[in-house]
Amino acid sequence: MIKTSVISKNYAKALIEAAGETGEYTKYYSQLEDVLNTLENSPDLQIVMANSAIAVSKKIEIINEIFENKIDRKLLNFLKILIRKNRFNEIEAIKEIFEDEISKLSNKTKVEITSPIELNFENKTAILFKLEHKLNCEVIPVWNIDEKLIAGLIFKIGDCVIDTSVKTKLETLSSEINR
Repeated sequence: MIKTSVISKNYAKALIEAAGETGEYTKYYSQLEDVLNTLENSPDLQIVMANSAIAVSKKIEIINEIFENKIDRKLLNFLKILIRKNRFNEIEAIKEIFEDEISKLSNKTKVEITSPIELNFENKTAILFKLEHKLNCEVIPVWNIDEKLIAGLIFKIGDCVIDTSVKTKLETLSSEINR
Protein backbone atom coordinates (compact mmCIF):
# COMPACT_ATOMS: atom_id res chain seq x y z
CA MET A 1 0.00 0.00 0.00
CA ILE A 2 1.24 3.48 -0.92
CA LYS A 3 1.87 6.06 1.80
CA THR A 4 -0.59 8.91 1.39
CA SER A 5 -0.50 12.47 2.66
CA VAL A 6 -3.13 15.08 3.40
CA ILE A 7 -2.04 16.84 0.21
CA SER A 8 -2.53 13.65 -1.84
CA LYS A 9 -6.00 13.30 -0.34
CA ASN A 10 -6.88 16.88 -1.24
CA TYR A 11 -5.76 16.40 -4.84
CA ALA A 12 -7.66 13.12 -5.09
CA LYS A 13 -10.82 14.77 -3.77
CA ALA A 14 -10.45 17.58 -6.30
CA LEU A 15 -10.18 14.97 -9.05
CA ILE A 16 -13.28 13.19 -7.67
CA GLU A 17 -15.17 16.48 -7.91
CA ALA A 18 -14.00 17.02 -11.49
CA ALA A 19 -15.01 13.47 -12.44
CA GLY A 20 -18.31 13.89 -10.62
CA GLU A 21 -19.28 16.81 -12.82
CA THR A 22 -19.70 14.33 -15.67
CA GLY A 23 -20.17 11.17 -13.58
CA GLU A 24 -17.21 9.54 -15.29
CA TYR A 25 -15.35 8.21 -12.27
CA THR A 26 -14.50 4.93 -13.96
CA LYS A 27 -13.20 6.67 -17.06
CA TYR A 28 -10.93 8.95 -15.02
CA TYR A 29 -9.70 6.05 -12.92
CA SER A 30 -8.93 3.97 -16.00
CA GLN A 31 -7.08 6.85 -17.63
CA LEU A 32 -5.16 7.54 -14.42
CA GLU A 33 -4.08 3.89 -14.45
CA ASP A 34 -2.97 4.32 -18.08
CA VAL A 35 -0.84 7.31 -17.05
CA LEU A 36 0.76 5.29 -14.25
CA ASN A 37 1.36 2.33 -16.57
CA THR A 38 3.05 4.64 -19.06
CA LEU A 39 5.28 5.99 -16.28
CA GLU A 40 6.02 2.50 -15.00
CA ASN A 41 7.02 1.31 -18.47
CA SER A 42 9.25 4.30 -19.15
CA PRO A 43 12.13 4.75 -16.71
CA ASP A 44 13.33 7.73 -18.78
CA LEU A 45 10.00 9.48 -18.32
CA GLN A 46 10.15 8.80 -14.58
CA ILE A 47 13.61 10.36 -14.40
CA VAL A 48 12.50 13.44 -16.35
CA MET A 49 9.39 13.97 -14.22
CA ALA A 50 11.36 13.59 -10.99
CA ASN A 51 14.22 15.86 -12.06
CA SER A 52 13.84 19.31 -10.52
CA ALA A 53 16.46 20.71 -12.92
CA ILE A 54 14.08 20.21 -15.86
CA ALA A 55 11.80 23.19 -16.42
CA VAL A 56 8.11 22.85 -15.55
CA SER A 57 7.23 24.07 -19.06
CA LYS A 58 9.29 21.22 -20.59
CA LYS A 59 7.58 18.64 -18.36
CA ILE A 60 4.16 19.98 -19.35
CA GLU A 61 5.18 19.86 -23.01
CA ILE A 62 6.20 16.20 -22.61
CA ILE A 63 2.95 15.29 -20.84
CA ASN A 64 1.01 17.04 -23.60
CA GLU A 65 2.87 15.09 -26.30
CA ILE A 66 2.22 11.76 -24.60
CA PHE A 67 -1.36 12.15 -23.35
CA GLU A 68 -3.07 14.99 -25.25
CA ASN A 69 -5.35 12.81 -27.37
CA LYS A 70 -5.38 9.81 -25.05
CA ILE A 71 -6.96 11.13 -21.84
CA ASP A 72 -9.76 13.49 -20.90
CA ARG A 73 -8.86 17.19 -21.10
CA LYS A 74 -9.69 17.72 -17.39
CA LEU A 75 -7.39 14.88 -16.37
CA LEU A 76 -4.63 16.27 -18.59
CA ASN A 77 -5.09 19.68 -16.93
CA PHE A 78 -4.97 17.96 -13.54
CA LEU A 79 -1.60 16.39 -14.45
CA LYS A 80 -0.32 19.84 -15.46
CA ILE A 81 -1.42 21.26 -12.10
CA LEU A 82 0.47 18.46 -10.32
CA ILE A 83 3.57 19.37 -12.34
CA ARG A 84 3.23 23.12 -11.64
CA LYS A 85 2.73 22.50 -7.91
CA ASN A 86 5.63 20.02 -7.80
CA ARG A 87 3.27 17.20 -6.74
CA PHE A 88 3.56 14.88 -9.74
CA ASN A 89 5.51 12.43 -7.54
CA GLU A 90 2.28 11.87 -5.56
CA ILE A 91 0.28 10.62 -8.54
CA GLU A 92 0.30 6.99 -7.38
CA ALA A 93 -1.03 7.91 -3.94
CA ILE A 94 -3.63 10.15 -5.55
CA LYS A 95 -4.79 7.27 -7.75
CA GLU A 96 -5.12 4.99 -4.73
CA ILE A 97 -7.14 7.55 -2.78
CA PHE A 98 -9.24 8.24 -5.88
CA GLU A 99 -10.00 4.50 -6.10
CA ASP A 100 -11.02 4.39 -2.43
CA GLU A 101 -13.28 7.41 -2.86
CA ILE A 102 -14.97 5.85 -5.92
CA SER A 103 -15.58 2.73 -3.86
CA LYS A 104 -17.17 4.74 -1.06
CA LEU A 105 -19.45 6.51 -3.52
CA SER A 106 -20.62 3.14 -4.85
CA ASN A 107 -20.96 1.63 -1.32
CA LYS A 108 -17.90 -0.57 -1.72
CA THR A 109 -14.94 -0.91 0.63
CA LYS A 110 -11.51 -2.32 -0.12
CA VAL A 111 -10.31 -4.62 2.67
CA GLU A 112 -6.85 -6.15 2.84
CA ILE A 113 -7.11 -9.57 4.45
CA THR A 114 -3.89 -11.24 5.50
CA SER A 115 -3.77 -14.88 6.53
CA PRO A 116 -0.92 -17.28 7.31
CA ILE A 117 -1.95 -19.67 4.52
CA GLU A 118 -3.89 -19.58 1.26
CA LEU A 119 -7.55 -19.75 2.18
CA ASN A 120 -9.94 -22.00 0.29
CA PHE A 121 -13.02 -20.72 -1.53
CA GLU A 122 -15.41 -21.61 1.30
CA ASN A 123 -13.34 -19.76 3.93
CA LYS A 124 -12.99 -16.69 1.72
CA THR A 125 -16.73 -16.68 1.01
CA ALA A 126 -17.58 -16.97 4.73
CA ILE A 127 -15.17 -14.15 5.64
CA LEU A 128 -16.57 -11.89 2.91
CA PHE A 129 -20.15 -12.63 3.99
CA LYS A 130 -19.40 -11.64 7.60
CA LEU A 131 -17.46 -8.54 6.57
CA GLU A 132 -20.19 -7.33 4.22
CA HIS A 133 -22.78 -7.88 6.95
CA LYS A 134 -20.70 -5.98 9.55
CA LEU A 135 -19.66 -3.15 7.22
CA ASN A 136 -23.01 -2.94 5.46
CA CYS A 137 -21.40 -2.60 2.03
CA GLU A 138 -19.83 -4.65 -0.72
CA VAL A 139 -16.29 -5.70 0.18
CA ILE A 140 -13.52 -5.67 -2.40
CA PRO A 141 -11.01 -8.10 -0.92
CA VAL A 142 -7.25 -7.96 -1.36
CA TRP A 143 -5.93 -11.32 -0.15
CA ASN A 144 -2.40 -11.50 1.28
CA ILE A 145 -0.38 -14.29 2.87
CA ASP A 146 2.07 -13.82 5.75
CA GLU A 147 3.36 -17.15 7.03
CA LYS A 148 4.69 -15.46 10.20
CA LEU A 149 1.14 -14.98 11.51
CA ILE A 150 0.88 -18.62 12.71
CA ALA A 151 -2.95 -18.44 12.78
CA GLY A 152 -5.69 -15.83 12.66
CA LEU A 153 -6.25 -12.93 10.28
CA ILE A 154 -5.37 -9.28 9.88
CA PHE A 155 -7.95 -6.94 8.34
CA LYS A 156 -6.94 -3.52 7.02
CA ILE A 157 -9.82 -1.22 6.16
CA GLY A 158 -8.53 2.21 5.21
CA ASP A 159 -6.42 3.36 8.16
CA CYS A 160 -7.99 0.85 10.57
CA VAL A 161 -6.22 -2.45 11.30
CA ILE A 162 -7.92 -5.32 13.11
CA ASP A 163 -5.32 -7.91 14.08
CA THR A 164 -6.62 -11.29 15.26
CA SER A 165 -3.37 -13.13 14.57
CA VAL A 166 -1.82 -15.50 17.09
CA LYS A 167 1.59 -13.92 16.42
CA THR A 168 0.38 -10.54 17.70
CA LYS A 169 -1.37 -12.11 20.68
CA LEU A 170 1.84 -13.95 21.62
CA GLU A 171 3.93 -10.79 21.23
CA THR A 172 1.48 -8.84 23.42
CA LEU A 173 1.50 -11.55 26.06
CA SER A 174 5.30 -11.73 25.98
CA SER A 175 5.66 -7.96 26.41
CA GLU A 176 3.22 -7.99 29.34
CA ILE A 177 5.19 -10.78 31.03
CA ASN A 178 8.47 -8.94 30.53
CA ARG A 179 7.29 -5.67 32.09
